Amino acid sequence: MLGFDSCFTVDREGRGGGVAIFWKKDLKCQIINYTLNHVDVEVVDALRGTWRLTGFDGYPEGGRRRDSWNFLRHLSSTSQLPWCVIGDFNDILSSDEKKGRVERPDWLIQGFREAVSDAGLVDLELHGYPFTWFKSLGTIRAVEEKLDRALASVEWCNLFNHAKLECLTTTASDHYPLLLNWEPISPHYKPPNHFKFERSWLVEPDFSSFVQQKWQSNAEPVLTN
Repeated sequence: MLGFDSCFTVDREGRGGGVAIFWKKDLKCQIINYTLNHVDVEVVDALRGTWRLTGFDGYPEGGRRRDSWNFLRHLSSTSQLPWCVIGDFNDILSSDEKKGRVERPDWLIQGFREAVSDAGLVDLELHGYPFTWFKSLGTIRAVEEKLDRALASVEWCNLFNHAKLECLTTTASDHYPLLLNWEPISPHYKPPNHFKFERSWLVEPDFSSFVQQKWQSNAEPVLTN
């Protein structure tokens, strides 16, 4: 399984849903709950204590955006643990997160911003390429958007105050993978934790080898979307 010891998957239905979690045996993870559009995990960290990770896949249908926003609000109310949410939200937080063709309506942008605020989350800065999804590149219909991101509570940010979110590039999907690295609290401590979050790219023929290559070349603990 791409070099991991444990795996939990939720199959997709139609266009939406489909989430998979991979982790290594030296990381203690407990699946708390899941749906077609999310997996909730509690991570037991020997140094930082228990914290929460959610893999999130927002509804792709325009008419269900409010369902995604309200679901994010609901998830925020189910635990007081330091929290990080990573995945494809199918939404943007500002107009400059989209390039090409018709602009996204302001009410959609504002609705997502309010949901993130209500959930007590902040958007982690994305390093590298600013867009995570593309369509029809090289044509007059080309569109790029930042649909994938990591959101976190202030408590999580305080625990991982050196965390860095990067956008990688690959041709294996129309979504670019996200790599979330956190640095050890002490320069003398190198935690063995390895965690992998995977959406719906398992059907892509090149993605398995891509993830394995990136994982082997990175010595730090990582979260990957």
